[in-house]
Amino acid sequence: RVLALLAGGATTARAARDLGLTRDGVTYHLRRLSARWEAANRTELVARAYALGVLRPGVWPPAPAE
Repeated sequence: RVLALLAGGATTARAARDLGLTRDGVTYHLRRLSARWEAANRTELVARAYALGVLRPGVWPPAPAE
């Protein structure tokens, strides 16, 4: 869900509000995913999520794959 919000243009603060987490909590998840997928930045992280099938292409707003 963090990636879907990010792909939709949400800031860290907005994602935290929507998910009921702290900004540090959202940042923690993004750092873990970035390390796992070797993504240099958030744009690359979102691109990898689409490439790996974690996010569904052609769906707006972005949503996790089921």
